[in-house]
Amino acid sequence: MTDTRVLLGKIKDLRQRLAQVQGLVGEANRAAATLLGEDEKTDASLDEKIEEGNRRQALLDNALRQLADGISGNEIRPTRLTGRARHLLERGRQLVAKLKTLADEPLVQKGDQGGDDTLNDPLLDSFRDTASMTESALRLVQAFPDAPSAQLRLSDGLEHIMEAVAERLALLTEAVDVRRGEIRRRDVLAKLLIRMKNGESLAPEAFVDLAESILEEVRQGAPLRYMHAPAKNPAEFVACHGITAARIASRMIRHDMEWQKFALDAVIASFIKDVGMLALEPEILAHDGKLSDDELRQVEGHVRKGADLIAKSLPAAAPLCEAIVSHHERLDGTGYPAGLRDPQIGMMPRLLAIADVYAAMSCPRPHRAPLDPRTALTETLLLAERGLLDRTLAERLLHLSFYPVGSIVELADGSVGLVVATHLMPRQLQTPGRPVIAMLADGDGRLLPSPRHLDLAESEGRTIVRSLTGTQRRQLLGKRHPELV
Repeated sequence: MTDTRVLLGKIKDLRQRLAQVQGLVGEANRAAATLLGEDEKTDASLDEKIEEGNRRQALLDNALRQLADGISGNEIRPTRLTGRARHLLERGRQLVAKLKTLADEPLVQKGDQGGDDTLNDPLLDSFRDTASMTESALRLVQAFPDAPSAQLRLSDGLEHIMEAVAERLALLTEAVDVRRGEIRRRDVLAKLLIRMKNGESLAPEAFVDLAESILEEVRQGAPLRYMHAPAKNPAEFVACHGITAARIASRMIRHDMEWQKFALDAVIASFIKDVGMLALEPEILAHDGKLSDDELRQVEGHVRKGADLIAKSLPAAAPLCEAIVSHHERLDGTGYPAGLRDPQIGMMPRLLAIADVYAAMSCPRPHRAPLDPRTALTETLLLAERGLLDRTLAERLLHLSFYPVGSIVELADGSVGLVVATHLMPRQLQTPGRPVIAMLADGDGRLLPSPRHLDLAESEGRTIVRSLTGTQRRQLLGKRHPELV
């Protein structure tokens, strides 16, 4: 009789533990299910029933084995969570909620559809990794033992995992914000250019606000970002080129007090100088081979067409039309549309010409891949040396350095770093190629635990050999540093 009472007592205690465990497992699994997007009732209800049945059967089988062998070490865990463990579980739920918000973000779901390469998107890869870490952390709670001391010890590790997830989530959120801002800027300008091409009357404030945001970037020392959209989307293509040229022009004149009086004009002119391109057949812009003579004449006509559109739609910018018409002229008379020579070309079109050339070389075109920043800068300086571009203004590109702030570069030993500062000493020819960098990966391609800063101008024997392409940046840094790619 005594043995029977003992057995009944064990069964009663087992039922209580099963109820407690099912409640805890349900909490963790509901959080994980939320992370996995199991919100659709039609599929979720059936999946939940199957999963719940399997889980209960596993618990029952485990319980029967415990009763059979009487080994106390195989007790079902945990029967109760400490306050700290519950706090961490609640923090996990909060991280899940943030991940769900990001999961609804179109940039994470689909990437930037304006780009050529939407595969292996670093935002999506980083999101998946962060989601997997969060799910693993939540499911880890199910394996906690009963002993409060053991739970406290394991909670230390769980808290570090949660901190790592939160850090990755913050980086991912920052990367999404940066990309959203870039796309918004592109779309705003593209829509304004389309309206201008359609002959609509525009208020100058729309362009002024956009230009001020570019100038504020320069004042804050923000990295130089090269924007690109495929030529099959003409308005986005022209808008991206205009924004990139504006960023370059504004940095060229950043330290010249006389030019600063015309900084706003230079940026707005960069935005709208190629609006005439929208009057071309899209096939001409997207053509990846040599253009026919007729197609070349159409392309060369975009400057006059653009000036006409600007004068009609944006009368406030009419004073810029002369500079816009002339930004493809060359000092030796080989440019278009009028073949003007050195004395006939004003300073504003000279500035626009240099920014236009450097921006075009630094971004991909249908007929060629982009040049790295050092090659693009060198080629632009060579054009000035040959008498096509203004030499004095072209030398101001050295303020950007061969490797502008924000570039990802590879050193001779194979290590990789982010350019974080350049030296404003253009008269010393070696300094544009020797910036300050934050080392991110060693020579074997292993990411460093934290950045290590290095001033190449003060370092002997360490030199940059190249800038990484967009694909190379994504492959090496995309998961750890999505905000950089």
